[in-house]
Parts: sequence; structure tokens; C-alpha cells
Amino acid sequence: MQPPIHFEELDSTITYLKNNRADLPHGTAVYADRQTAGRGRFNRKWVSQEGGLYLSILLKPKDTRFLANLTQLMAISVCHALEELGADPKIKWPNDVQVNAQKICGILSEAVTEKGRLEAVVVGAGVNVAQEGLDKIDQPATSLKELGINTTKERVLDLVLEFFWRDYPALSASGFKTIRPDFLKRFAALGKEVTVKNGEKTIFGTAEDVSPNGTLILRTASGPEEIYIGDLIV
Repeated sequence: MQPPIHFEELDSTITYLKNNRADLPHGTAVYADRQTAGRGRFNRKWVSQEGGLYLSILLKPKDTRFLANLTQLMAISVCHALEELGADPKIKWPNDVQVNAQKICGILSEAVTEKGRLEAVVVGAGVNVAQEGLDKIDQPATSLKELGINTTKERVLDLVLEFFWRDYPALSASGFKTIRPDFLKRFAALGKEVTVKNGEKTIFGTAEDVSPNGTLILRTASGPEEIYIGDLIV
């Protein structure tokens, strides 16, 4: 893979790769020091404070069966990177990474289609590296610096990409089951009572498992239910 492309500022690393996908090869990684229009799941605003790592990877997969699992692969890759640096990260299904129940990384993937044909998928991650004052955002959050881990964005970037590309071939060929053990080991809500919100729908139950496809299995009062998307609240 080519060296990552660096920008001091972009509106969004995801948007940059989507807009330039025709001229960039599969595997192109872009990172920025600041984003002016970062976003998270469900088009929520992502606060891109100075000191964070804002990374996206352009993928042009030939097999589209496991596109939904790319965010989970990124979550696992970020966890491996943070563990290498001395943190103890956990995953909040489907793809947030937390330390001490505080958000340290958010992940988003977006597909690009043209006339019904998939052209590319962009997977993005925002990792809190050296920010301070994260208690001012809309949910509990932390950074590596606030955890007492002093490192650089480039070091985090190198580790995330190393682990992502280590596991990408297996996931591309065989799906979520190849990273499921790693995911379950870091899934903090496993066995706990949780609430899942998906639009106007709210489901209560016990987080019983994550399926070989990456979906959440809830044990509810009316029996097991498979959840494909939603916000999980412990």
C-alpha cells in the first residue's frame, strides 16, 4: 500500500476519498489534523478537535458480501492499536471503541454507488489521541493523553493500518467470523441488560451474543431477536 496522504485540514476525510475515488487506487489512506465537517453514524456531527487522528481508507472490494463488517474490522484494528500502546479498549456494538466506558474512537463507513453499481467503500475512524477537555462534548469521552499515554497521531495511524491490512484479506474472503473471537473478547455489553434504539423503535433485552454475521443477538421477553442496526445503551 502507498504511504497515507496527510492534510492539515479537510472538510472530511471520507468526503475527500469519495470525491476522488476515480483517481485513487484501492487501499488509499488519508488522514487529517482537523476536519471542518466530520460526521458520525446517522449523519451526526463529529467534533474534530485538534489532537485527534481523523483517518479514512478507500476500498474497492470485488466481493460485496461482507461490506457491513468493515466498520467492525476497523473497531478491532483500533483496539489492537490501543492495546499495543497500553490502553484497555472495549467495543460498543457495532463499532464505537471505549476505554473506561468513555468514547475514544468513532467509526463510519459509506458506500459509493453509480447507476446501481458499487464503486467504492470508504471506512473512516476518528481516534482521540492528544485532545483535552473532552468532557465538553455530548457524551463521556477520553483520549490517550488523558489516559496518561503520550504518543503521536502517526504512531496510532501506523498501528491501525498494520492491523487493518493484516486482517482485511481474511474478512474479505470469509466475513465477520474471522474476527468474531476478537470482537467478542472486547464486547463490553456481553451478558448485560441493554437498550437498543433504532429510530422510533426501542428494544430491551440481554446482549446474548454477536452472530457470525456481526449482528447483535438480544434475549428479550418474547424470545431472541437479531439486531442489524441501532444505538446500544447499557
